Amino acid sequence: MPISNRNVLVSGGGVAASALAVWLARGGFAPTVVDPARGARSKGAHVEVSGPGMALLDRMGAGEAVRALGAPVAEVHTHVSGRREPVRVPGEPGCLTVRHDHLVGALREEAEQADTGQVKYLPRDTVTALEQDEEGVDVAFANSPGRRFDLVVGADGPHSPVRALAFAGPDANHLRYLGANTAVFETRNILGTDSAMAWHMWPHRGCVVTTLPGADRAEAVFLMRDRFPVREGSLDRSARQRLVEEFFGQDGWKVPELLRAMGEGDLKIAPATQVRMDVWAHNRVVLVGDAAYAPGPLSGQGPAMALMGALALAGELVAAEGDHDRAFFSYEAAVRPSVREAQAVAPYVIDSVAPETGRYETWIRERAEVALARGTQMMGRLGLRPPLDTTGREFAVERYASVLDA
Repeated sequence: MPISNRNVLVSGGGVAASALAVWLARGGFAPTVVDPARGARSKGAHVEVSGPGMALLDRMGAGEAVRALGAPVAEVHTHVSGRREPVRVPGEPGCLTVRHDHLVGALREEAEQADTGQVKYLPRDTVTALEQDEEGVDVAFANSPGRRFDLVVGADGPHSPVRALAFAGPDANHLRYLGANTAVFETRNILGTDSAMAWHMWPHRGCVVTTLPGADRAEAVFLMRDRFPVREGSLDRSARQRLVEEFFGQDGWKVPELLRAMGEGDLKIAPATQVRMDVWAHNRVVLVGDAAYAPGPLSGQGPAMALMGALALAGELVAAEGDHDRAFFSYEAAVRPSVREAQAVAPYVIDSVAPETGRYETWIRERAEVALARGTQMMGRLGLRPPLDTTGREFAVERYASVLDA
């Protein structure tokens, strides 16, 4: 039977949208990607792609291109108060740090090589209105004439415009604050490490520094516990700097150097949030990636979950020959177990890096981390490795990939 509902609008310019465009085109659909940043994308932040995420990229054919652009996270360094040298443990096998725009670029190249002109782009535009009926969706854009599509996919991030238009209730109802604000900036490699992530905890605050590809630069993340989330865009540059300095101004380790470097670069402050939703589809509109289930900062799960969701959604649409009701239901059933695993990571990481404890309790935690690290080192000498990252390992990659390959 011929595929129905072939004409699909994908809103977004990130990992989920780009991967979905590749798989939909391979499956016989005609995706149109509306990307507000196409042609004007900045370098952007770095992201961590987990081992399962790299396996998904390999299955697509983009794995080697992404590895050439990224760097592994070979070691994790835990800096403990009172110790000169950090405690070192192996990083997660197969995990990679890469610039977000480089990852998206590799996916775009894969789409251009594989789709024989199937994928169309509406650059530097955004969805402003949706009107659904039984046969399709009328879509209005900020800069382009309105068009009609069979299906609409919101792959447009945690503050998804499509989600706001298609799903009832205030957008804040879908955002879960994790009890901390994050300050992120790029700096020279102050720690002098290569292919490593280093972190230090204090009561109610913590710092994570990750070496970037090339080893000459690093990305620093300050975590600040607070009952109230910072409203994004509400603070000017000097206010952002003062907020971080108030939290960390008395701390040692490499913090004084990091605070000086913070004033030289682009400092972003945002609340640590997740997207939590009961359902991801409403009639002919469906969400994928961060728009539906953003796992939160420092989880290292965002790209993997975006890639997983894109593969499952495309695979279910192909298997259902475009029957969106069947496909959307099966897509959610297939991905939600892995989403639950992924969304458990960020609260755990935040509690580990910025514990809600006093000085004595934090001291106890640090010693527990040392004991855990020594146990991990002993396992390594015995040829054993603990399962550090099991999120998504039960996801049926080959089932979907074989459907789309066929």
